[in-house]
Amino acid sequence: MDFKRIEVIFLIVFFSLDIFLFLSFRNSQQLVSSTRTNTSTVTEMRKRNISFGSLDSKSGYAYYLGTQPNDDLEENSSKLQDQKVQYEEVNHTLASTLDSPIPVTTSNRKKIMDKFIKKESNILYGKNYKYAPQLSTHSQMVYVTTSNLGDVYDKTAQLIFTISDGEVLGYTQTYVRSMIILHERQSIKSEKDVITNLYANSEIPNNSKIAYANLAYTKLLEAKGSTIYIPVWFVTIKNKDSKVSTTKKVNAFTGNIIKSSTNGDSSYNAQ
Repeated sequence: MDFKRIEVIFLIVFFSLDIFLFLSFRNSQQLVSSTRTNTSTVTEMRKRNISFGSLDSKSGYAYYLGTQPNDDLEENSSKLQDQKVQYEEVNHTLASTLDSPIPVTTSNRKKIMDKFIKKESNILYGKNYKYAPQLSTHSQMVYVTTSNLGDVYDKTAQLIFTISDGEVLGYTQTYVRSMIILHERQSIKSEKDVITNLYANSEIPNNSKIAYANLAYTKLLEAKGSTIYIPVWFVTIKNKDSKVSTTKKVNAFTGNIIKSSTNGDSSYNAQ
């Protein structure tokens, strides 16, 4: 596709974000104004038996990114060996069933699958993915797309292995070829800002542990056939009694908490 045309499409889409950005900024100001200082909040969290490591207070930078869907997986599926594959065009998803399931254990599965994905006859573009323990479960291993711009925690750019009875049976894969920077870099909220804000807004219960706090890109919206991504903090909180984990998502630009809709997608209305 003509690169100039892609740039024009992204420019049109980006202008449509103006109202969204204004509303998000206004909502984030309301959140900040009601939050205590970070230092006193951290002290209070520890008194309430909330465990966490050292919180980074440094504010970094990130971008609005854009991409367009492609059918690279379908076009290169003939390179795959020892597996049966199907391609779903609507969501650009490749689904595979391995001819010979791969035996794994909890302790060795990362090492085995890290090696497996690097061979192109096993996984297309496998070198562009890395394991994401925060998104994985006992029955699924999730690998995410990674680049010099950052990781992508989104179903549009994931490699998910299915595990049953100690065997990897197959996988589903989505892939983004490249990301286009839509705007100059902007400052983002620090890890410390995000976690203390979550606590101040009653999103972190007493007697819990911050298991993960990772920054990654995820889909904001789709418009005119293009996908826009923003940086998001993914904070996983584990209850010390029930051992149940929940993951909170926070817009890294504004600090707004992202809600999940009933269909599992994200909603960018700030609490």
